[in-house]
Amino acid sequence: MKTEIISVGTELLMGYVVDTNAGEIAQELLTLGLGTYYQQTVGDNPERMRNALELAAKRSDIIIVTGGLGPTQDDITKQIAADFLGDELVLDEGQLDIMKAVFEKRGSEPDENVYREALTFKNGDTLLNEVGLACGTAYELKTEGESAKYILLLPGVPYEMSYMLKHKVTPYLKQKLQQEGVIESLFLNFNGIGESKVATLLNEKIENQTNPTIAMYAKPRHITIRITASAEDSKTAQKLNQDTADEIVAVLSDHFIGYGVDQTIETYVVDLLKEKNVTLGILEGFTAGLVMSSLTTVAGVSSVFLGGLVTMNDESREKQFGLNGLDSKSEEEVAKLLAEKCAQTFQTEIGLSVTAETTSHGPDQLMTGTGYIAVSKNGQPVKVKQYPLPEKPQSVLKEMLKNEALAFLAETVETVRE
Repeated sequence: MKTEIISVGTELLMGYVVDTNAGEIAQELLTLGLGTYYQQTVGDNPERMRNALELAAKRSDIIIVTGGLGPTQDDITKQIAADFLGDELVLDEGQLDIMKAVFEKRGSEPDENVYREALTFKNGDTLLNEVGLACGTAYELKTEGESAKYILLLPGVPYEMSYMLKHKVTPYLKQKLQQEGVIESLFLNFNGIGESKVATLLNEKIENQTNPTIAMYAKPRHITIRITASAEDSKTAQKLNQDTADEIVAVLSDHFIGYGVDQTIETYVVDLLKEKNVTLGILEGFTAGLVMSSLTTVAGVSSVFLGGLVTMNDESREKQFGLNGLDSKSEEEVAKLLAEKCAQTFQTEIGLSVTAETTSHGPDQLMTGTGYIAVSKNGQPVKVKQYPLPEKPQSVLKEMLKNEALAFLAETVETVRE
């Protein structure tokens, strides 16, 4: 089935607001085995909104529209969609109850226009919004001789959209799609290997794919492979996916970091630290806290990551750790020493230091140099890795070195004996 996303809002077209909703919707749809074929962005204009819906209905089976469900005069998405579908809008009592409870808690009365946010398709399904005021709504469009199409409207507020996407849209689509069989997806994640290398190793399997299908998505040092199977029931589809996954992991086992659409190297590192029952302290220089910041996005990290420091020069490092003469040592020696001192300071089994020697040049102030990643582990000889930093903007180099540090840390933690 082809899916399409329509983002509504003049502010999106003008660049005042960045559309993060479309990407999140597309990723969530992938978990259902649904690919997004088209995306449109349209302003708060009745004619152009209707044109967008007409175009989407001609070429797509599932249409998800975000934005324009609020109380103001330019929030016209529901009205335009209802007119296009030949349906009418009615107030949903469940959303009205949620709305009244919100205003009662605030100690105020809603403005008359606010009630517009509780409108839903008369002949559709309401997608209740428990985290906001504007409900979503869904409509199954049936045309004789054709498969059904589904049109869903969601709020544009990102956290409301995100909540409703997972708790309302996904269950709704699963229920509808089960009438035509089951589609299941399984996500595999690999770190420290390039897209071209993966494509080469899996070339025959990708070229001969039928059911399940295989799709690959690349990020810096991270490859996600989506396996999607169609079957009469969920158990059969899951087995088809797992059999294919086992074959792929056997080829790429050295780089496999786990299943799931949300699995990252950060999650993998935290899980490893927990599994090995070891703690971590971090000192960062050039990356300026990026490693620590990324790890702290993982739930439960506080049980294994005990503390860290950002120090940008030898003087601050000497003050923090009571050292002398760092300026007379090589950067590799400094990185090793800092990893040891970091573990001692935070009383952790593992200490990680990330530093760099760089130079900037050219009118764009591009940087180049060498990154140093050192890991101290339980008093053993410190492991250090040099990472060449190519000529790129500073922000890009920081991200590259952060990713490399996490990968090197993971390799080290994997060797810890339980």
